[in-house]
Amino acid sequence: MRKAAIVLIALPFLFLSCAHVGKRPVSITWPAHFDYLEAWCEIDVMLKNRQYTGDMSLKAEYPHMLFLEVYSPFGTTILSVDRSEDHFIMRTDDELLTNENEFYRLFNIRMDDIIEDITLKGEIRTDSVVPYKERPGYTVYYHLNNESSRICWKVEDGNFCIRFMDVSFSRERPDGKGNSGTD
Repeated sequence: MRKAAIVLIALPFLFLSCAHVGKRPVSITWPAHFDYLEAWCEIDVMLKNRQYTGDMSLKAEYPHMLFLEVYSPFGTTILSVDRSEDHFIMRTDDELLTNENEFYRLFNIRMDDIIEDITLKGEIRTDSVVPYKERPGYTVYYHLNNESSRICWKVEDGNFCIRFMDVSFSRERPDGKGNSGTD
């Protein structure tokens, strides 16, 4: 009976560890210019009042579209953001926000800036070992041309990083052909 109980307790941990086996990032070649990306990522949030590490799916199209879902260790969606030119919805387990200003109040980052940061728009300084972008209230660091392939936002209360595991810069069109993400 004790062996069965130990196996039942250990089984969920075994499944979780198997889900993370082989999740090494592929070598990503970042194009010089792109307007669209779709990615499987890991997000690491280390803020004063929020700490989380988990999987995330991400879709961004410059200049107005961002869709992301952050998943729990069990695969359920714990946060989703759906933003386009004419709407904004952010869902958590216990909250629904439809006002983009509330997102800014929580994170002190504008959605337009996040989309620009993810699609590498604007001036990215290369006068340091790690390319970066200065924004009012935070700095974005680009660790893209190495094995970590991540973007980190350093804010007043801490930082959060997105590590890209798999990225596509082309969007499948209705005719079945892809494009480079630029129209």
